[in-house]
Amino acid sequence: MLRKRVIALLTSLLGRGILADRPNDQSICDYYASQRYGASNSTTQLRLMQGIVAYAYAGGNTLPNPATNSTGIFNPGQFNGYNVYLRPWFDGSKATTNLNNQAVGVDWLDGGGTEPLIAFLNGSTKSAEIKNGTNQYKLFTHWYYVFGKIYSCSQYQTFLDPGFTPLTPAYVHRFMDLNQTEVGYFIEQLIAASKYYGFSDTDATTLSTFMNARYNIRCAPPANGELYSICLANECPLAAPDANCDAYNNIQPYGLTNATTQSSTPTPVLPTTSTASSPSSTATSTTAAPTAPAGGSSLSGGAIAGIAIGAAAASLLTAGMWLFFRRKRRAKAETPLTAEVSDARSSSGFVPQSAYGANRHGSYSSHSPYVFAASTTSSHPPTAVEWAPPQELDAENAPRVPMYYTKYAQ
Repeated sequence: MLRKRVIALLTSLLGRGILADRPNDQSICDYYASQRYGASNSTTQLRLMQGIVAYAYAGGNTLPNPATNSTGIFNPGQFNGYNVYLRPWFDGSKATTNLNNQAVGVDWLDGGGTEPLIAFLNGSTKSAEIKNGTNQYKLFTHWYYVFGKIYSCSQYQTFLDPGFTPLTPAYVHRFMDLNQTEVGYFIEQLIAASKYYGFSDTDATTLSTFMNARYNIRCAPPANGELYSICLANECPLAAPDANCDAYNNIQPYGLTNATTQSSTPTPVLPTTSTASSPSSTATSTTAAPTAPAGGSSLSGGAIAGIAIGAAAASLLTAGMWLFFRRKRRAKAETPLTAEVSDARSSSGFVPQSAYGANRHGSYSSHSPYVFAASTTSSHPPTAVEWAPPQELDAENAPRVPMYYTKYAQ
């Protein structure tokens, strides 16, 4: 009985955020921004996130008194006795970026790599001066926003333009095939960076527990319209007790697509490269029962009589026309009906080849998820198949794309 009471008390304290020195009415981000920079506002909260992200990815080896486990996400390290090296996920050597549901190799370190991060950490610069317009600049500015939300920064939405909507975590990490050790190392580096910026052991432990419980499991059920599992390798532990692997069969970029979603649910912001509407919205609208006009819900006796007479006349006219056309068809019964059936092989415009033909870019995955196969059971000839690259990769009809995708649309 005493053990249960102690566990319940600890759970209650953590749930209410009663931690070592931090007051109840301040989040982790707001409190430590105030402690480190003298105030908690959009500027200091962003600066705190910039420092934590820079330290987590570059490591603290170049700084005084670094933590022993702070090797940096971009550098080789160890977690629970296993060697970990995540840099290939970011330097383009592995096709792990999800671009329109295709695995693509993208260099996310083209803005200076760790150099601007280290310069910021050691005080040489006032901010992480990543080259503007690069993939790395776009990635890091998005990270400040995303981690600001995870750390409960009250002003995180001001870190980027108001129209920015982050991709759902499971969609971003779909092709990374991360296991529990790799995700655990990633989180450990963020926690080491947080402690360097003054987080108490209690706050750091709470944050680590939260991130591992949300991200470092497989088939976590949807929460707030999002799929949070990024540990997608087969050996990742299943979420307990309510794993939902079916939800991860068709991961959408911006949250869940659910045909049963009520019409009052806000529609997620769609990418500018897509003009196709979601089929689920059509399913929702067609299942609603039509409503009667407000002017009246019943018909008068005269209207009913008129409808009955009109229906009878229409029935007689239909019967007469049916007899007329039946006699005409008999006259042509002796003439055989001919039809031209095209050969299935010549009707298809598809020629087996790699997903993109010649690999001009050197970073696209050769394993395309699109596989075409002609059916041999149908009695009808197959229609012609014309493969077209994703809109982001279509050089001839390139739509408006985000800045960091432009180089892959040429």
